Amino acid sequence: MELNWENAKVWQEKANEKKEIFDEPKWSWDCNFKLDFDGSLLRISSRFYPPHKNAGDWWEGAVLVNFLGEEILRKEFKCNTLEELKTEVEKFTKHYAGAIKARLS
Repeated sequence: MELNWENAKVWQEKANEKKEIFDEPKWSWDCNFKLDFDGSLLRISSRFYPPHKNAGDWWEGAVLVNFLGEEILRKEFKCNTLEELKTEVEKFTKHYAGAIKARLS
């Protein structure tokens, strides 16, 4: 392939055409035709609901861990205060971050 921006764009589109996951690593060209393969393998997604008189006087929700778009772990939380929620969620994510790092080292 002759290296020019038109050919590079065509190659990039073809190389990424079967990538279906939102933030899956993808090929891209940088300046001077440096080639990158960037994206996420793991993603944290969460939603928490504030205290509500019909549901209760607590914060509740869940943290989901996705690997290449597939949910691999889900943890529900129900905490009395916003500070307690912050502490518990961060403790949970740090624990799994450490476990993953240890497995890959």
